[in-house]
Amino acid sequence: MLVFKNILYLLLDLSYYLIKFLKKILQNKNSVLRILIHHDIKSDNQINSFKNQIKKLSKDYDFISPKEFEKIIRSGKLKGKKLLLTFDDGFKSNRVIAESVLKTNGIKAVFFIISDFIGLKTNSLNYSKIIRNIYPNGPTLNELSEPMDNDDIQFLINSGHTIGCHTATHKMLSKITKAGDLKEELIDSKDNLEKMFKIKIKHIAYPFGTFESIDKKSLKLLSENYEFVHSGLRGNNLKAQKLFYRDATNTETKTTRLKSFLLGNADFIYKNKFKTLKSFLIDTI
Repeated sequence: MLVFKNILYLLLDLSYYLIKFLKKILQNKNSVLRILIHHDIKSDNQINSFKNQIKKLSKDYDFISPKEFEKIIRSGKLKGKKLLLTFDDGFKSNRVIAESVLKTNGIKAVFFIISDFIGLKTNSLNYSKIIRNIYPNGPTLNELSEPMDNDDIQFLINSGHTIGCHTATHKMLSKITKAGDLKEELIDSKDNLEKMFKIKIKHIAYPFGTFESIDKKSLKLLSENYEFVHSGLRGNNLKAQKLFYRDATNTETKTTRLKSFLLGNADFIYKNKFKTLKSFLIDTI
Protein backbone atom coordinates (compact mmCIF):
# COMPACT_ATOMS: atom_id res chain seq x y z
CA MET A 1 0.00 0.00 0.00
CA LEU A 2 2.82 2.35 0.91
CA VAL A 3 4.64 1.56 -2.34
CA PHE A 4 1.48 2.25 -4.32
CA LYS A 5 1.04 5.59 -2.54
CA ASN A 6 4.66 6.59 -3.23
CA ILE A 7 4.26 5.72 -6.90
CA LEU A 8 1.07 7.77 -7.02
CA TYR A 9 2.82 10.76 -5.44
CA LEU A 10 5.70 10.39 -7.87
CA LEU A 11 3.31 10.37 -10.82
CA LEU A 12 1.57 13.46 -9.46
CA ASP A 13 4.92 15.22 -9.10
CA LEU A 14 5.94 14.22 -12.61
CA SER A 15 2.60 15.34 -14.04
CA TYR A 16 3.08 18.74 -12.42
CA TYR A 17 6.43 19.25 -14.13
CA LEU A 18 5.14 17.83 -17.41
CA ILE A 19 2.14 20.17 -17.45
CA LYS A 20 4.37 23.08 -16.47
CA PHE A 21 6.76 22.20 -19.31
CA LEU A 22 3.94 21.87 -21.85
CA LYS A 23 2.41 25.18 -20.74
CA LYS A 24 5.77 26.86 -21.25
CA ILE A 25 6.04 25.41 -24.76
CA LEU A 26 2.52 26.52 -25.65
CA GLN A 27 3.12 29.94 -24.12
CA ASN A 28 6.30 30.43 -26.14
CA LYS A 29 4.55 29.22 -29.27
CA ASN A 30 1.85 31.84 -28.84
CA SER A 31 4.22 34.58 -27.66
CA VAL A 32 5.20 37.22 -30.18
CA LEU A 33 7.45 40.24 -29.87
CA ARG A 34 7.69 42.17 -33.09
CA ILE A 35 8.70 45.71 -34.00
CA LEU A 36 7.02 47.82 -36.66
CA ILE A 37 8.83 50.46 -38.74
CA HIS A 38 7.06 53.51 -40.10
CA HIS A 39 8.55 56.58 -41.72
CA ASP A 40 6.87 59.75 -43.02
CA ILE A 41 3.07 59.83 -42.55
CA LYS A 42 1.88 63.28 -43.53
CA SER A 43 -1.23 63.43 -45.72
CA ASP A 44 -4.72 63.24 -44.22
CA ASN A 45 -5.35 60.00 -46.12
CA GLN A 46 -2.13 58.47 -44.77
CA ILE A 47 -2.98 59.51 -41.21
CA ASN A 48 -6.47 58.01 -41.49
CA SER A 49 -5.02 54.79 -42.90
CA PHE A 50 -2.52 54.69 -40.04
CA LYS A 51 -5.33 55.15 -37.49
CA ASN A 52 -7.22 52.28 -39.09
CA GLN A 53 -4.11 50.09 -39.09
CA ILE A 54 -3.53 50.71 -35.38
CA LYS A 55 -7.18 49.96 -34.60
CA LYS A 56 -7.13 46.63 -36.45
CA LEU A 57 -3.78 45.51 -35.04
CA SER A 58 -4.93 46.33 -31.50
CA LYS A 59 -7.52 43.55 -31.77
CA ASP A 60 -4.79 40.90 -31.95
CA TYR A 61 -1.73 42.53 -30.38
CA ASP A 62 -0.80 44.62 -27.36
CA PHE A 63 1.22 47.72 -28.18
CA ILE A 64 4.00 48.06 -25.63
CA SER A 65 6.16 51.03 -24.69
CA PRO A 66 9.93 51.10 -25.29
CA LYS A 67 10.43 50.72 -21.52
CA GLU A 68 8.25 47.60 -21.49
CA PHE A 69 10.19 46.27 -24.48
CA GLU A 70 13.49 46.82 -22.68
CA LYS A 71 12.17 45.05 -19.58
CA ILE A 72 11.05 42.04 -21.63
CA ILE A 73 14.43 41.74 -23.35
CA ARG A 74 16.41 42.07 -20.11
CA SER A 75 14.24 39.61 -18.20
CA GLY A 76 13.63 37.15 -21.02
CA LYS A 77 10.00 36.92 -19.91
CA LEU A 78 7.29 37.34 -22.51
CA LYS A 79 3.63 36.39 -22.48
CA GLY A 80 1.19 37.21 -25.25
CA LYS A 81 1.48 39.04 -28.55
CA LYS A 82 3.35 42.33 -28.28
CA LEU A 83 4.17 45.08 -30.77
CA LEU A 84 6.63 47.94 -30.45
CA LEU A 85 6.12 50.89 -32.76
CA THR A 86 9.11 52.74 -34.25
CA PHE A 87 9.57 55.63 -36.66
CA ASP A 88 12.69 56.23 -38.75
CA ASP A 89 14.34 59.41 -40.13
CA GLY A 90 12.75 62.08 -37.90
CA PHE A 91 10.36 63.83 -40.26
CA LYS A 92 8.11 66.54 -38.83
CA SER A 93 5.05 64.41 -39.51
CA ASN A 94 6.22 62.19 -36.63
CA ARG A 95 5.20 64.85 -34.13
CA VAL A 96 1.78 65.19 -35.77
CA ILE A 97 1.29 61.42 -35.54
CA ALA A 98 2.39 61.45 -31.90
CA GLU A 99 -0.18 64.12 -31.08
CA SER A 100 -3.09 62.99 -33.24
CA VAL A 101 -2.86 59.18 -33.10
CA LEU A 102 -0.44 57.81 -30.53
CA LYS A 103 -1.67 59.99 -27.68
CA THR A 104 -5.30 59.00 -28.33
CA ASN A 105 -4.39 55.30 -28.29
CA GLY A 106 -2.01 55.50 -25.35
CA ILE A 107 0.93 54.26 -27.42
CA LYS A 108 4.58 55.14 -26.76
CA ALA A 109 7.07 54.68 -29.58
CA VAL A 110 10.77 54.90 -30.43
CA PHE A 111 11.66 57.74 -32.81
CA PHE A 112 14.99 57.19 -34.57
CA ILE A 113 16.58 60.55 -35.31
CA ILE A 114 19.25 61.48 -37.87
CA SER A 115 21.24 63.89 -35.71
CA ASP A 116 22.53 66.22 -38.47
CA PHE A 117 19.06 66.33 -40.06
CA ILE A 118 17.40 68.10 -37.14
CA GLY A 119 15.87 71.47 -37.99
CA LEU A 120 17.23 71.68 -41.55
CA LYS A 121 15.25 73.68 -44.09
CA THR A 122 14.34 71.93 -47.32
CA ASN A 123 16.21 74.52 -49.40
CA SER A 124 19.53 74.07 -47.54
CA LEU A 125 22.59 72.30 -48.93
CA ASN A 126 22.87 69.95 -45.95
CA TYR A 127 19.23 68.96 -46.35
CA SER A 128 19.87 68.05 -49.99
CA LYS A 129 22.83 65.87 -49.02
CA ILE A 130 20.99 63.96 -46.31
CA ILE A 131 17.73 63.53 -48.23
CA ARG A 132 19.77 61.93 -51.03
CA ASN A 133 21.22 59.53 -48.44
CA ILE A 134 17.69 58.65 -47.31
CA TYR A 135 16.48 58.22 -50.89
CA PRO A 136 19.53 57.05 -52.94
CA ASN A 137 17.49 56.86 -56.14
CA GLY A 138 16.45 60.48 -55.71
CA PRO A 139 13.51 61.76 -53.65
CA THR A 140 10.19 62.50 -55.31
CA LEU A 141 8.56 65.86 -54.66
CA ASN A 142 6.25 64.12 -52.22
CA GLU A 143 9.26 62.85 -50.27
CA LEU A 144 10.78 66.30 -49.72
CA SER A 145 9.49 66.53 -46.17
CA GLU A 146 10.79 68.83 -43.48
CA PRO A 147 12.58 67.20 -40.52
CA MET A 148 11.68 67.81 -36.90
CA ASP A 149 13.43 70.58 -35.00
CA ASN A 150 14.61 70.58 -31.38
CA ASP A 151 11.21 71.65 -30.06
CA ASP A 152 9.46 68.81 -31.88
CA ILE A 153 11.84 66.21 -30.47
CA GLN A 154 11.61 67.69 -26.99
CA PHE A 155 7.83 67.43 -27.27
CA LEU A 156 8.18 63.70 -28.00
CA ILE A 157 10.45 63.25 -24.98
CA ASN A 158 8.08 65.18 -22.72
CA SER A 159 5.23 63.01 -23.99
CA GLY A 160 6.98 59.85 -22.80
CA HIS A 161 8.36 58.62 -26.12
CA THR A 162 11.90 57.30 -26.57
CA ILE A 163 14.53 58.84 -28.83
CA GLY A 164 16.91 56.54 -30.66
CA CYS A 165 19.80 57.26 -33.00
CA HIS A 166 19.59 56.81 -36.77
CA THR A 167 23.21 57.89 -37.38
CA ALA A 168 24.45 61.38 -38.27
CA THR A 169 23.62 61.59 -41.99
CA HIS A 170 21.98 58.26 -42.94
CA LYS A 171 24.97 56.93 -44.89
CA MET A 172 25.08 53.24 -45.75
CA LEU A 173 27.46 51.89 -43.10
CA SER A 174 28.86 49.06 -45.21
CA LYS A 175 30.18 51.61 -47.73
CA ILE A 176 32.08 53.70 -45.18
CA THR A 177 35.80 52.92 -45.35
CA LYS A 178 37.32 55.48 -42.96
CA ALA A 179 37.19 54.79 -39.22
CA GLY A 180 36.71 58.49 -38.49
CA ASP A 181 33.65 58.68 -40.73
CA LEU A 182 32.16 55.60 -39.08
CA LYS A 183 32.76 57.09 -35.64
CA GLU A 184 31.01 60.29 -36.73
CA GLU A 185 27.97 58.38 -37.95
CA LEU A 186 27.60 56.02 -34.99
CA ILE A 187 29.21 57.56 -31.93
CA ASP A 188 29.35 61.33 -32.44
CA SER A 189 25.69 61.33 -33.50
CA LYS A 190 24.75 59.56 -30.25
CA ASP A 191 26.82 61.99 -28.18
CA ASN A 192 25.23 64.98 -29.92
CA LEU A 193 21.69 63.73 -29.29
CA GLU A 194 22.47 63.03 -25.65
CA LYS A 195 23.94 66.50 -25.15
CA MET A 196 21.16 68.30 -27.02
CA PHE A 197 18.30 66.66 -25.14
CA LYS A 198 20.02 65.54 -21.92
CA ILE A 199 18.92 61.93 -22.38
CA LYS A 200 20.54 58.50 -22.58
CA ILE A 201 20.46 56.91 -26.03
CA LYS A 202 20.17 53.12 -25.80
CA HIS A 203 18.62 52.33 -29.21
CA ILE A 204 19.96 52.67 -32.73
CA ALA A 205 18.41 51.69 -36.07
CA TYR A 206 21.06 51.41 -38.75
CA PRO A 207 20.12 53.02 -42.11
CA PHE A 208 18.26 50.84 -44.64
CA GLY A 209 18.24 47.93 -42.17
CA THR A 210 19.24 45.34 -44.75
CA PHE A 211 21.85 42.59 -44.57
CA GLU A 212 23.91 44.35 -47.23
CA SER A 213 23.86 47.79 -45.56
CA ILE A 214 25.95 46.77 -42.54
CA ASP A 215 29.20 44.91 -41.94
CA LYS A 216 31.27 43.44 -39.13
CA LYS A 217 33.19 46.62 -38.24
CA SER A 218 29.95 48.62 -38.03
CA LEU A 219 28.31 45.99 -35.84
CA LYS A 220 31.33 46.01 -33.55
CA LEU A 221 30.90 49.75 -32.91
CA LEU A 222 27.14 49.35 -32.50
CA SER A 223 27.48 46.51 -29.99
CA GLU A 224 30.00 48.52 -27.96
CA ASN A 225 27.93 51.68 -27.79
CA TYR A 226 24.25 50.68 -27.82
CA GLU A 227 22.16 48.22 -25.84
CA PHE A 228 19.56 47.73 -28.60
CA VAL A 229 20.52 47.51 -32.28
CA HIS A 230 17.57 47.51 -34.70
CA SER A 231 17.70 46.04 -38.19
CA GLY A 232 15.07 46.01 -40.92
CA LEU A 233 14.95 42.22 -41.25
CA ARG A 234 11.59 40.63 -40.48
CA GLY A 235 11.25 38.28 -37.53
CA ASN A 236 10.00 37.47 -34.04
CA ASN A 237 12.19 38.87 -31.25
CA LEU A 238 11.10 36.18 -28.79
CA LYS A 239 14.70 35.15 -28.04
CA ALA A 240 16.56 38.14 -29.48
CA GLN A 241 19.38 39.93 -27.67
CA LYS A 242 21.35 43.03 -28.77
CA LEU A 243 20.29 42.74 -32.44
CA PHE A 244 16.59 42.91 -33.28
CA TYR A 245 14.23 42.18 -36.13
CA ARG A 246 11.81 44.85 -37.40
CA ASP A 247 8.91 44.71 -39.84
CA ALA A 248 8.81 47.58 -42.32
CA THR A 249 5.36 48.79 -43.28
CA ASN A 250 3.52 51.86 -44.50
CA THR A 251 -0.01 53.18 -44.63
CA GLU A 252 -0.61 51.57 -48.04
CA THR A 253 0.10 48.07 -46.73
CA LYS A 254 -3.11 46.05 -46.52
CA THR A 255 -3.89 44.96 -42.98
CA THR A 256 -4.24 41.32 -44.10
CA ARG A 257 -0.75 41.43 -45.63
CA LEU A 258 0.73 43.13 -42.57
CA LYS A 259 -0.87 40.52 -40.29
CA SER A 260 0.59 37.83 -42.52
CA PHE A 261 4.04 39.36 -42.01
CA LEU A 262 3.46 39.50 -38.26
CA LEU A 263 2.45 35.83 -38.25
CA GLY A 264 5.95 35.13 -39.59
CA ASN A 265 4.98 34.03 -43.08
CA ALA A 266 7.95 35.85 -44.63
CA ASP A 267 10.47 35.28 -41.83
CA PHE A 268 12.20 32.43 -43.66
CA ILE A 269 13.55 34.96 -46.19
CA TYR A 270 15.55 36.77 -43.48
CA LYS A 271 16.43 33.99 -41.03
CA ASN A 272 19.85 33.04 -42.45
CA LYS A 273 20.86 36.65 -43.04
CA PHE A 274 19.98 37.53 -39.45
CA LYS A 275 21.89 34.49 -38.22
CA THR A 276 24.99 35.68 -40.12
CA LEU A 277 24.71 39.15 -38.60
CA LYS A 278 24.40 37.57 -35.16
CA SER A 279 27.60 35.64 -35.84
CA PHE A 280 29.31 38.95 -36.64
CA LEU A 281 28.19 40.22 -33.25
CA ILE A 282 29.47 37.12 -31.46
CA ASP A 283 32.83 37.45 -33.21
CA THR A 284 33.16 41.01 -31.93
CA ILE A 285 32.51 40.16 -28.27
